Amino acid sequence: MTSYYQCLSLYVGCDTNKGKFIGIINNNLLINTKATQFEEFDVQLLGHTLFLYLRYLADLTEEQSKELIKKGFSIGRPNGYAFSNYGFLYLINLSVDLFGLINSGIAKDIKILTKEDFID
Repeated sequence: MTSYYQCLSLYVGCDTNKGKFIGIINNNLLINTKATQFEEFDVQLLGHTLFLYLRYLADLTEEQSKELIKKGFSIGRPNGYAFSNYGFLYLINLSVDLFGLINSGIAKDIKILTKEDFID
């Protein structure tokens, strides 16, 4: 889990099962739990009681895919994907899992969440 800690700050602004992820202080994630409140959660809770809500690249809409191409995205075989800086930031803004966080268990796939997974 510690190897993923370095990329967590890129996902500030994404939703979690506790609220909106708004920052990191030391080893604590700041989560906006209500409109004017936030709570601190130890980073070690990721994958246990706290989960980021992310999506897979393959789950982008057609419109989002077209915008990504405009911002600088290409698929080069056999070497995989290539992103411009703008394309990378666009994907992060869409909460796309670029670092395997869903497969590692510290994030959940937005596509399979139910209404009960989201807080009020």
